[in-house]
Order: sequence, then C-alpha cells, then structure tokens
Amino acid sequence: MYFINRHIIIFLLFFSFLVYGQVPQDKIKAKIEIERVENSVKITGTAENLTEVIRSAAYRLSVIKNNNKSNNQSNNDQVGVFTLQPNEIQKLSTSQINLTADDEVIILLLFYDEDKQIIAKDRVVLGEEKKKTM
Repeated sequence: MYFINRHIIIFLLFFSFLVYGQVPQDKIKAKIEIERVENSVKITGTAENLTEVIRSAAYRLSVIKNNNKSNNQSNNDQVGVFTLQPNEIQKLSTSQINLTADDEVIILLLFYDEDKQIIAKDRVVLGEEKKKTM
C-alpha cells in the first residue's frame, strides 16, 4: 500500500509541475511596427489582446542604435503599463530616430505580468544585413 501511495504522490507532483510550467503565452501579442520616412525610422510598439477578457501588463520598448563606423551607441527605453479590452489592439509607444547607412538598430518590445515575468515579446533589427556582407 505504501508503495502505491508513493507512486501516486510522485505522479501527481510531476503532473502538477508539467501543467504549471506550460503557461500559454498567447494571451497578449507584442508587435513592433516600422515606418521609414526619408532618413529616419518611426517605431511604434503595439499590443493585441487575443482573449475575450480584459488584460493588463507592463511594457518596455527599447531602441539600441549602434554606429558601425564611429562605434557610438545610444539607448532609449520607454516603459509603462496598459490595459486592453477583449480583442483590442492598442498603440503603446512611438519613437523616431535618424538612420544612416552605417547604423544598426535593435528594437525590443517586452510585456511583463504582475510578477515581472515576460509574457510576450517582439524584436526587430535594422541594418543587420549590411553588417553580414562586410
């Protein structure tokens, strides 16, 4: 009897870890929209609620610009919180930067839950193809 109880407890613990570890991260979608305007780039971070319930989260939109010629780097972080109605799409933050041929720009949009765990993300790199061909 002790043997069977021990196996049942181990099975239940293992099953509960599997269920807890596979939290779906498809409730909110992070999307970076890029619009090129002459020698600059307009960056917009958007959030989309993929569920039928109201969702809230915190966000961080990071723009890291590296100039490959002069080795200069600039960072811009925008943070905030948002609430989305069911199936709503919302623009969270907009940034505009100048872009030259020698620049590489890394854009990262992260969404966090109340426990500061990442629940959604999007990443775009501009100018990376120039670096690969050198």
